[in-house]
Formats: sequence, C-alpha cells, structure tokens
Amino acid sequence: MKRIDMDTWSRREQYQYFSGMQWPYVALTCEIDVTALRSFMLARKVPSYIGMIHLVTKAANSVPELRLRIEDGCVCEHEVVHPSFTLLDSDEALRFCRAQHSDDAGDFIARTRALMDRTKNGQADALSATSQDVIYLSCVPWVHFTAVSHPMNHTPPDAIPRITWGRFVPRGERLVAAMSLQVHHGLADGLHISRFMLKLGELCDAPEEAFAGLK
Repeated sequence: MKRIDMDTWSRREQYQYFSGMQWPYVALTCEIDVTALRSFMLARKVPSYIGMIHLVTKAANSVPELRLRIEDGCVCEHEVVHPSFTLLDSDEALRFCRAQHSDDAGDFIARTRALMDRTKNGQADALSATSQDVIYLSCVPWVHFTAVSHPMNHTPPDAIPRITWGRFVPRGERLVAAMSLQVHHGLADGLHISRFMLKLGELCDAPEEAFAGLK
C-alpha cells in the first residue's frame, strides 16, 4: 500500500469537492454480455457465483482508481484488492466471506469453494467490518435489475467500491446480466467505472484467457 501525495495528485480538487458532500458516491448499472462466459462455465463446471467473483475482481484490480481507499484521513492505493462477498448460510442468514485474489483461476476457485462451504455450514464469522484492501461484491440471482444502492458509512468515510450483478437473462440470442458499480466520487468517476465495465466485458468475451490456470 502506498500513500497518495495530495500535493501532486491530479484528482486533488475533485477529491476535496466531492468529499465535502453529504453523499459523495456515484453508481452506474450496465448490461454485460455473459453468453460466452456462461457456456464456458457450464462446460468446465465452474460455479457461476465463484466464476463471476473471479472475473469481477480481476477487472476491478485492472483499474487503479478502484484500488484507492481513504484510511486515517489519507488517500492510499493498494497494490491488489480482494473479494469480500455476501453469502446466505444454511439458515438464510447473510454472511460475509473474504477470499484471497489470485490470477490463477484453478487455485482461486478451489480455495473459494472451500471457504463458501465452511460459511454455509456456519463455520465462519457473521457480518463484521473488514480490512480496506477489499471490494464488496454481491449477487441478486433472482431478478434482473436496472439500479441498486448500498449502505455506506460516513464516519469514517467509506470508500470501498460495491459491485453487484443480477440474474442472467436472455436478450435475443444472447445472455446478459445487470452489473452495478458504486464508488466514492472523490476517488473515481464515470471514466473509471467505464474502464471497469469494458474490462469485465472483455474477460466475459474471452473466458478461456480469463480463467487461465483452470485445470
């Protein structure tokens, strides 16, 4: 992790401006084409939720602004961020899982599957705060949505991006999924959200490359 030099940071004015607002957050929802991705995951028996977590985390790490956080009043950039995602346990109670990101898809899927199994069986902690080197992920697989919002803390300011996707639905001969990204506007704007969406789209279109390391 490195601390951003506010004297030379190109986003200093935007950060100061949006940080003074009561709600300094912006969100955008897009439709992502998951046709090739869905076929690949079915053929390779990759669990849909884990597969999406892997690709979403890879896409988020490719955008430096999505690795920025506000810590102790300072803006910091993490070298890599990891997925912290929601999961329903056996009693349908909401829990958080924090996985370790890896570009090796086989390694990530195996470790994350084991973590999810432990959580579903009540062998993990309930909802709690987490470290800053994460992105918060969730899925609403029952519906296709056009917008979503998330609870955020103001004191101290919460700058962890929230990413949510929905049900895979047909669009003609294709399959699409709603994908929402909410960020602190002082750290990122529409350009950076768009870069994330475009990168994720590229990964979904080329799943053989995106899941490198899968045996």
